[in-house]
Amino acid sequence: MRIVLLYFLVSILSFGNSNVNQMKEKIKKLNNEIKVKHERIEVIDNTKKTVSEQIKEIKKEISGILKERNEIELEIKSIMKNIDYGERNLKFSSNELQRKKSEFDAKIIAWNRRKESKLSFEEEGILKRQFSKILYNDLNRMTKIKDVTHDIKEVKHNIEKEKIKLARLKNSLNLKKNQISKKQYQKNKLIKKLEQEKKSHINKISTLEKQKKRIEKEIENIINSRMKNVGTVKYSTAVSKLGRAVYPLTKGKVIMNFNDPKTKSISSNGIEMRGKLGNIVRASFKGKIIYSGKIQGLGKVIMIDYGYNTIGVYGNLISSKVVQNQKVVQGEGIGILGYSINKVPNLYYEVRMNLKPINPMNFLK
Repeated sequence: MRIVLLYFLVSILSFGNSNVNQMKEKIKKLNNEIKVKHERIEVIDNTKKTVSEQIKEIKKEISGILKERNEIELEIKSIMKNIDYGERNLKFSSNELQRKKSEFDAKIIAWNRRKESKLSFEEEGILKRQFSKILYNDLNRMTKIKDVTHDIKEVKHNIEKEKIKLARLKNSLNLKKNQISKKQYQKNKLIKKLEQEKKSHINKISTLEKQKKRIEKEIENIINSRMKNVGTVKYSTAVSKLGRAVYPLTKGKVIMNFNDPKTKSISSNGIEMRGKLGNIVRASFKGKIIYSGKIQGLGKVIMIDYGYNTIGVYGNLISSKVVQNQKVVQGEGIGILGYSINKVPNLYYEVRMNLKPINPMNFLK
C-alpha cells in the first residue's frame, strides 16, 4: 500500500493530478479486497485441516467397525455349522429313536406270541432272561437317544437365540457403518467445496494483482512523463555527493528492513525504526521540504529533497515542525514521532533516487 501512496505523493508534490487521486483510491480498494481474499484462504486452509483430521478419525472408526463385523460374521459362520451339525444329529437321533421303538414293539409282539411255541420250562426261563436283557438294553438306548435329542433341541434353541442376537448386532453395525460412510462423504464434499472456493479466491487475487499492477504502472507513467526534463543522476554520484546520513531517530532500532514483506504481495519500500512516542525525528541530510501533510496509512508525512534526484520520506509523525519550501540542515528536528496504523511508535523512513526506492541503510551505515 505504501508503494502506491509514495508514488502518488511524488506525483502530487511535483504537479498534482486528480487522476492519480482516483487511482490511489482504486488501489486502496484493491488492496482491501486482496487482504480479505487472503484472510478467507487462511480460514479455508484451517477448516480443511480440521475436516481432514475428522476424516482420518472416521476412517479409523470404519476400520474398527469392519474388523468387528468380520469377527461377528466368522462367529455366525461357526454357529451356522453348529446348527447344521445339531440338525443332522437331531434327525439321526429321531430316526434312531423311531427305529428302536419299532423294534421294541416288534419284540413285545413276538414275546406275546411265544405262547404258541411249546417250550420246556428251562427253555422258557432262558428265553425270558435273554428277552429281558434285550428289552433292558433297548430301553437304555432309547433313553440315551431321548436325552441326546433333548440336549440337541436345547442347544439348537440357544444357538437360534444367539443367532438372532448376532444378526441384530450385525444389522446395527451395518447401520452404523452406513451412517459413518455418509458422514465421510459429507466431509469429503465439504473439502471439495472449500478447495473450489479457495481456487476461486486465488483466481480473484491474481486478477486483482494484475489490475493493481496496471494502475501502478499507469501512475508511474504519469509521473515519468511529467518528470522527463529532470533527467537522472548516477547512484554512485548521489552517494558520494550526499555522504553519510544521520539516523532519523537517535536511539531508534531498525525493526523492518528494506524489501521485507509487509503483506503476502507487498514488500517494504523503506525501513521502520522503533522509538518512543514523542521522540524528535531529524533530517538525515540537509535539503528542502517539498511536502508536509497527511497521507492515509502514514499519518503526518514530511518529504525532503536532498538534491541529486534523491528524496527522503518520513512517515508516522504526530506533528511537523517544518513547512513546505523550508530549508533544513542535517540533523535538524523536523517532526515528532507518533503511532503507526498498528498502534506502535514506528518511524517509516524511505529514500527515493530517480523516483525509485533504494535501501536507506546504504547511507546510514
